Amino acid sequence: MMVGLAICAFYELIWVAESEAWYGAFVASAALPAYMALFLAKGGAARTSPRLIPVQIVAIIGAAVAAYPLFDRNPVSETQVWPLAAAVLSVLGLQWYVFVYSRYGRKKSGAIVAGRPLPDLAFEALDGARVRTSDFIGSKTLLVFFRGNWCPLCMGQLREVRARADRLEAAGVKVKFISNQSPERSRELALKLALPDHFEILHDRELRAAKSLAIEDIGGAPPGLKDFPADTVMATVIGLDAEGRVIYGDETDNYRVRPHPDSFLPVFEAPNTERTPQRSPNVIASIKTETMMDT
Repeated sequence: MMVGLAICAFYELIWVAESEAWYGAFVASAALPAYMALFLAKGGAARTSPRLIPVQIVAIIGAAVAAYPLFDRNPVSETQVWPLAAAVLSVLGLQWYVFVYSRYGRKKSGAIVAGRPLPDLAFEALDGARVRTSDFIGSKTLLVFFRGNWCPLCMGQLREVRARADRLEAAGVKVKFISNQSPERSRELALKLALPDHFEILHDRELRAAKSLAIEDIGGAPPGLKDFPADTVMATVIGLDAEGRVIYGDETDNYRVRPHPDSFLPVFEAPNTERTPQRSPNVIASIKTETMMDT
């Protein structure tokens, strides 16, 4: 919607130019698309700030510029009303994106409980072999449920974890990236990330494991994606000790906010990891340290 409004405002500025208020409308409507374009251009980013305060400030300034002619001229003409309407609609659309669209509205999973094992979930390895969570017992395990290769935030998150492969290996941690995308797509990803031996991508057929954990996101993939399932998973990170018990859990309620690896690596590196599991954080606590810098 905001892309369309930005195009409309740009057209009015360049080819019509009946009101300078369209400058404000363009700023308000282009704030979020411009931010997302810059975010994607950076590459590898795993998170944004949760409320996108700078983007909101820019959009509100744009709306103020669009509104100024209403107070500066009398009587008010239709040429001043339309740019203000576009700017206000853009600000409201931004609020919807930040506070509604970006949120899962999830409830904390009753299966991800600190100190307890997960249900015995079943996955498929990329070679077709059957894998269960009971097979993980004997080594510490990091499970990262991600949405798919199409999700830039997921790709940034996986790259962050991959970049800490040496620390994870030194801590005796085996890493499992889990998705319901096709094994072919996951093989492409495994090659792209050049995964070491202690990393593995697992296939969660029909989201069976995700549904057992109550972390599925039915219809959560953007429409129009080719060769990817429409149903996906809510981004979730789980740490298990060598006995298969949960020692870390992040169930973010905002798909744009993922835990930084440096926030959970100390859990695995602690010498008493297997004896004193950390409390699995709830939605707010799990992202608090990641979102204090709301830039």
